[in-house]
Amino acid sequence: MTHGRTFRRPEAARLLQAHGLRTTAASLATMATRGGGPRFFKVGKLCMYPLSDLESWVAQRTTGLLDSTSTTKGARVDDSLQPDYELDDDLFITGHPGFDEITRLLDQEAEMQAHMDAARIEYDEQFA
Repeated sequence: MTHGRTFRRPEAARLLQAHGLRTTAASLATMATRGGGPRFFKVGKLCMYPLSDLESWVAQRTTGLLDSTSTTKGARVDDSLQPDYELDDDLFITGHPGFDEITRLLDQEAEMQAHMDAARIEYDEQFA
């Protein structure tokens, strides 16, 4: 079972806040019991949120790029005009709290994923 990049609840809330949503760890916990929040899975008592599900949840709550404020269903900016090259990760250290927080969270997530993978191997060796 591969979930890709995952975030614990506090980091997931900060990532959502960086996308402009006013979501806290407490509100994610409430949504986890009542429904309506992003999908998650549990590792022991930890709730883990896959990045892809957080992104989908953000997409459901935002309009995307628009060319007019008069409608949310009008003509949208053509995504094909976006550049199709990848930017160097160092360019994302901007001094802007939202962008820099995402960069920090992605680095932290990669480190956490390595720990989880090591723990999974150790678990498999012990109980397999």
